[in-house]
Amino acid sequence: MPTTIAMPGQHVRGSIMKIKMTLLAAAVAMSSGYAVASDDNTAVVGQTGWGNDASVDQQSGGNHNASVTQILVGNDAAVVQAGNSQNATHFQYGWGNESVSEQDGRNNTVNVTQWGAHNDSTVVQDGRRNMATVDQYGRRNVSLVKQDGYRHSATVLQTNRSNDSNIKQSGYRQIANVSQTGSYNDVNIDQVNGGWFGGLNIANVSQTGFGGNGDIEQSGFHNITDVDQGGSFNDVDVRQTGSLNYADVDQTGTGDYALVSQYGLLNESYVEQSGYYNDADISQSGWYNTSNVNQSGWFDDASVAQSGVNNMSSITQSGGFLNTASHVQTGSNNVATTTQTGSFNNASIVQ
Repeated sequence: MPTTIAMPGQHVRGSIMKIKMTLLAAAVAMSSGYAVASDDNTAVVGQTGWGNDASVDQQSGGNHNASVTQILVGNDAAVVQAGNSQNATHFQYGWGNESVSEQDGRNNTVNVTQWGAHNDSTVVQDGRRNMATVDQYGRRNVSLVKQDGYRHSATVLQTNRSNDSNIKQSGYRQIANVSQTGSYNDVNIDQVNGGWFGGLNIANVSQTGFGGNGDIEQSGFHNITDVDQGGSFNDVDVRQTGSLNYADVDQTGTGDYALVSQYGLLNESYVEQSGYYNDADISQSGWYNTSNVNQSGWFDDASVAQSGVNNMSSITQSGGFLNTASHVQTGSNNVATTTQTGSFNNASIVQ
């Protein structure tokens, strides 16, 4: 179980402040509702209400398109576009929302919608044909998207209040989708190529509960992570540095923790936690291994380590508490199954 506790979004807000200082410096000389255009660019600013601020800075290159719409009170938007054929759309309805985008390179697209109060979005794109869509409905949600490379896609949906999302993508065609419809949730996604033959990694995170935390790191080729986090105060960490690995984590309990580490090829890990304060630790460094962990009890612990080829592991812990199960598989074509339905049980299998 993690031993350090951070306030939700603490590191995201710090990163956003540093980026905003850089971006806003580029537009420091602009006044409210002011647009600067160079060759063949289009900038449209519409403001209805009181105390709204908008700046559009369209720099070198051309064929940029920027649109800012602000309705009601005290919204703030800043757009910086360099390179060629950038597209940015910012729509703000409510009070005290902030949105910043910076684009460099070619044919990048940003779409930001903020509907509520004190939501915060920052998007930075450097490369070609990257796409970022951020929708914030509620209060005090924070989103940071940084894309560097070619044809990345990032989608963020935040409702309710005080959710934080941090997406960083570099390399080639990474995909990240975040949906936070609960409150006080935190997610971090970091996707890189990890070598000459890399990219096409996919991370999907849905947080519908309260106080959830998700950290996803992908480095390699076409790794996929799916996280569904409900309940309250659940935590998941996924590390994928190989190729064609798949991790699926479903948490609907309270205080559960799952760690999935995949370093090999074509490994699959499935974790389902619906109990209270359970721990699951899965490590796969071989090929074609499969792990299934299902925990619905209290304070249970499951550990799986697979470093061989084509091994299968299944651990089920239900109806009790303080059970421990461990599977270690270093050979090939092995099958290990543990089922625990009582309490204070301990099982260990080594193959």
